[in-house]
Amino acid sequence: MISDIKRSANSVVHNIAEGFGRYEKRDKTRFYKISRGSCYEIISQTLVSLALKYINQDEKINLVTGYREVINELDSMIKSIENRKNP
Repeated sequence: MISDIKRSANSVVHNIAEGFGRYEKRDKTRFYKISRGSCYEIISQTLVSLALKYINQDEKINLVTGYREVINELDSMIKSIENRKNP
């Protein structure tokens, strides 16, 4: 479980960085959407960790709340980029 969560967390930050470095709107948003999916993976892994009693309720709440905030920020970025007019 630990290695899965680490992999997902790395995917979140690295795909944000990759998207930031891209020029085309479609490329940028593709990487941000991959990052968003990895956030949902972490939320899922957190729920499983709670069910298996690897973490407690407070840890679950902190992780889920934090990753939902990241998802909301990514959603805003994606919408903003997709709504931009082409130069």
